[in-house]
Amino acid sequence: MASNDSNKISSLYPSPPPYIKFFTDENVKRLPEYMKQRPTPVETTEDEPPITNELEFLIPPKMPKSQHYRAFGSVWQIKDQLLDLETMGITQLYIGAKDGEVTNYQYKIQELRRLLKSLLLNYLELIGILSINPPLYEPKVEHIRTILINIHHLLNEYRPHQSRESLIMLLEEQLEYKKEEIKNIEATCEQVKQKLKQIQESLTLT
Repeated sequence: MASNDSNKISSLYPSPPPYIKFFTDENVKRLPEYMKQRPTPVETTEDEPPITNELEFLIPPKMPKSQHYRAFGSVWQIKDQLLDLETMGITQLYIGAKDGEVTNYQYKIQELRRLLKSLLLNYLELIGILSINPPLYEPKVEHIRTILINIHHLLNEYRPHQSRESLIMLLEEQLEYKKEEIKNIEATCEQVKQKLKQIQESLTLT
């Protein structure tokens, strides 16, 4: 029974919660009046008391007091931020940004190239170990894993810069599209003027 429950919790699209049945048009109309009469809840560190009125289900929950919450069987951080490698217990192999270089992403490119070269070298060393003494492969595999995690983390640090560049490219494309539309409109207007001019000249001659 427990395994079935855990599968339901961690499924990609779980069934709606049972209190969804309380979200009716009638309850929505009753909610404003209930909110006026509802007593102010007292802040407490204890667990919240059980809900006795079905209209309580229509009131949005409070922000979690902890820094994380659970959704679809996974734990999510309230403040979406990239944790540093030391916090995750991983050795950081690349050099961090110096003072005044927070917005300079050139050093990230250089460190990525260095990590890729180190990854290739360790891969070649792993092949050599497997051909000479296979039981000694584990430390080298762990080193390769650390390098890959560092590369992945460094790429995630590059995401804000990538987002800005993608937004700039999108705006430039939209700007070029609008300019092209304006040119087409101006060309069409010029054609209409020429046609009107020809019609006026033909009427004058007659």
